[in-house]
Amino acid sequence: MRSTFSNRVGQGLESLLTLGAASLLVVSLSKLGLLMPLVQAEYGLRFRLRGQRPWADQVVLIAIDEPSLAELGAFPWPRRRYAELMQHLQAAPPQVIVFDLLFSEPSPDDDEFAEAIAAHPAVLLASAWDRSGQPLGPTPTLAAASLASGHILQRHQGGYIHSVEPRVGRQPALAIAAAEALSLTQQAVPLPPLDRPLWVNWPGPTNALPTYSFADVLTGRVPPGVFEGKVVLIGATALGLDDWVTPFDRDPPASGVYLHGALIDNLLHQRWLKPVTGGWAGAIALGLGLSLGLQRRSPRQQGGLVVGLIAAWGAVALGLLGVNLWLPVVGPGLLLGTVGGLGMGQHWLRQTRWLQQVTAGLQRRHRPEVLLPWPTSSPVRGAAPATSELPEVDDRASSLSQLLDLTQQLGRSQAIQAAIARSLPLGLVAAAADGTVWFANPLATEWLGLTAGDNLATALPADWFEAETWGQLWELVCRGEIVPRQRRQRQASAQPPIPGDSLNRQRWYELRLESLATSASTPAEWPRGAIVLIEDITYRQHIETELRRLNDSLEAQVQERTRQLLQLNRSLQEQIAERQQAQHQLAYEALHDPLTGLPNRRQFLSHLGEQFGRPEPELYAVLFLDCDRFKLINDSFGHWVGDELLKRVATIVQECVRPTDVVARFGGDEFTILLTTLDQVGDAIAVAQRIRQRFSEALHIQAHQLFTNTSIGIVMGDARYQHPDELLRDADTAMYQAKVNNQGYALFEPGMHLNVRRSLQIETALRLALERQEFQLHYQPIINLETQQLMGCEALLRWLHPDRGLLFPDDFIAIAESTGLMAAIGGWVLREACTQMQRWRRRSLIAADAVVSVNLSALQFGQPDFLVQIDHILADSGLPAANLKLEITETVVIQNPEQVVPMIQNLRDRGIRLSIDDFGTGYSSLGYLQQLPVDILKIDRSFIANIHRSPQQYGIVETIIRLAAHLNIQVIAEGIEQFPQLESLTQLGCEFGQGFFFARPLSISQFSQYLRSRSEEEGSW
Repeated sequence: MRSTFSNRVGQGLESLLTLGAASLLVVSLSKLGLLMPLVQAEYGLRFRLRGQRPWADQVVLIAIDEPSLAELGAFPWPRRRYAELMQHLQAAPPQVIVFDLLFSEPSPDDDEFAEAIAAHPAVLLASAWDRSGQPLGPTPTLAAASLASGHILQRHQGGYIHSVEPRVGRQPALAIAAAEALSLTQQAVPLPPLDRPLWVNWPGPTNALPTYSFADVLTGRVPPGVFEGKVVLIGATALGLDDWVTPFDRDPPASGVYLHGALIDNLLHQRWLKPVTGGWAGAIALGLGLSLGLQRRSPRQQGGLVVGLIAAWGAVALGLLGVNLWLPVVGPGLLLGTVGGLGMGQHWLRQTRWLQQVTAGLQRRHRPEVLLPWPTSSPVRGAAPATSELPEVDDRASSLSQLLDLTQQLGRSQAIQAAIARSLPLGLVAAAADGTVWFANPLATEWLGLTAGDNLATALPADWFEAETWGQLWELVCRGEIVPRQRRQRQASAQPPIPGDSLNRQRWYELRLESLATSASTPAEWPRGAIVLIEDITYRQHIETELRRLNDSLEAQVQERTRQLLQLNRSLQEQIAERQQAQHQLAYEALHDPLTGLPNRRQFLSHLGEQFGRPEPELYAVLFLDCDRFKLINDSFGHWVGDELLKRVATIVQECVRPTDVVARFGGDEFTILLTTLDQVGDAIAVAQRIRQRFSEALHIQAHQLFTNTSIGIVMGDARYQHPDELLRDADTAMYQAKVNNQGYALFEPGMHLNVRRSLQIETALRLALERQEFQLHYQPIINLETQQLMGCEALLRWLHPDRGLLFPDDFIAIAESTGLMAAIGGWVLREACTQMQRWRRRSLIAADAVVSVNLSALQFGQPDFLVQIDHILADSGLPAANLKLEITETVVIQNPEQVVPMIQNLRDRGIRLSIDDFGTGYSSLGYLQQLPVDILKIDRSFIANIHRSPQQYGIVETIIRLAAHLNIQVIAEGIEQFPQLESLTQLGCEFGQGFFFARPLSISQFSQYLRSRSEEEGSW
């Protein structure tokens, strides 16, 4: 076994050396640039195999082509030409105009051109660098008139342009600048990471991009309407001005302006190429596996495996290109080919060395028999001595001939032995002492799947022997000792069936091990090993097993029959008792809830139906209860805690009613109560208030402190109702009204049906609002009250309803939370707010340390993957964690402190700021406040409204500010609308504030203009 382990270690080291040599070769060729022609050829071929894609219909090109040069003169032109072009485009203005031309030298026409640029809100100019590294940007006049500029730096990459730098210094690429301009004007265009190269995904040939001649547009031969709402690129396409080849355009070549068009297309469609991470690691792993896999295969199999792996790698790379992922092919393919070639060469050398060793062994073993006897006399030197010395050179040809004859005889003998071994009804395997198989007849190959050269220990089924046990057996038999026969079982569904064999899927084998050392006189050079004889004894084993089974079965049947006779009478009596008990149990389960033990829906309807049959009707009421936030608790703590909560709710409700009243679990987290013999309507309302009062206290379940409550709908029974279902319908309607009236209970009124219908309409529209992009974010600035500087803004949700217009959160948030839609809406708000804040930061419209505040709902904060969502949103938007502030209410904290406090700490560890919103309106538990790792308290607007007139409110706010200062927490006052309110807050030392006094919530464009106005007043950030 040690020999086998050594062989495996040697094979592994050999594979590692092969892989290392191949890797060194590929790296050397790559560093020397010798792979570049292959890389460029494969780059173009891969795009052509993928096929062309349509260009973005939003991008058009105005080309400085040969007809334009012929009509307007040699290039470069006076800049008044471009001013005239801009005036023509004003008739139907594009979204963005992008010049792929350098205007670095001053010109007399600059003022006219700058005036034309300033007339359009989004014009981008090109910038570059000369050979000495000096910047070549637009002239100051043109730069001041344009929106921005972007670099057109194109580093030489040996042919095709594979990628560009998204940002060089503070200068973005021209396509990146165009995308940012689109985000600020019309639509939000997500940007790729700017700290790594942007890989070009060529859509197709350049003639597929809508292109119009500069002269045709200038002379009016092209209607301006074709450019309205488009991204217009203006650049040179004439041969000799800016020639570059693309995978689809080599002869004639394309122009550099098409590179920027392709990048803008990629950004609009979000289909720029993303390099596959781990591609080279995968290639190295495949190379190591290939090196190991080649060691036991024929040359044909080796060649097929190498070619197949290289082809599969190329096919995977081509498939990944279809989903905008880039996987290198030439380097990994050369690595796999080199590993395969070296492995095949090593295999050939090992075979040659083995044949040489076999020949030498035959010569040593059979040399005495093939030597010719010496003659009795010698013509030259006399009689030769009768010794066993080797013959002279002259006699070696004869000796070799004798050796060849003996080898042929040995071969015939081995052929006869192999034929006998093949005809045996047994599996025969001959193996060396180290386990290497010399010979295996067809039955052994069929049963064990091994061939010559395999290792016997690894070829045997894993469940037959433990490695240590087999090693001991094999060592004993190779020394010539006798070992007992071994019986083993194996799953063998693929084996041919034996007639009458009911255990066909299980095969039994008997193994006999015999040593090749048949006697003590065996020569030392005789190969050490053993023979394994394998016999299929399935049929014999089956017969023995069947006989034993029949014998045991007969004995068991006699004993069982005796026991049956003794137990028959007792069994009949037990069955009768069990059936009676089962009938009682079924009757109970049919009318009761198995979890809480309360009456179920069926029994409740029966009790309610009895009220309709009374000859003298009495005043009664039906209460419909629904547990608030039950789904959130169930999802957060598990179904076991949810079940325990339902049991506790059932107990509390029963304690709040009389013994004559009926409490039932109607289904899920819904309960119903039948209150009988009431004196007045107020009695039913008092029961609802009593229930809600009990649920205002914390519930302790399995070391969890939970807060929940119920929404209760009340309906009074009277002559209007003819069926119990009508009462339950109206009670359910009143319950839904109770969810939104802030009282927690509601007495049914006929008009509630209309409110429910309106709520259902809003719920239906909410489910479609995200898909239809009807939600908007407005932003309200947050001001430092002492310095009047802008410290950030709060993102506020608005819904542009197609029929009802702009809706505020109070109109739909409660419905969104009750239906579970708030998680998806909250995720959208968080992503949009982070993305927009990062856009303002990139455009330097807002301070780098400004913070955007986002409100979180309890449902959103309780999601198990909330932290993962936050990490993905920050990574996708590029917004630093320190620029995000999350706002939660006191109620969220108090309801579930054990889960909320660690969550807040995890957010703080990421650098995200936390704020308690509407402080003072909830539980306001000081005990929890000192434990919470929050940064900011936001004082509710109800305390600010009369702070300048009410000493009580002034004192409350003063207490909150002092408490926050003691806990090292900042304070924001919301709802500041008048100057006296601002004065009072400044006197109390409040740090920050927001409200209509500073600005109302503004749309994105309005807030951007607000930021520009502040920037002009206060100076650039």
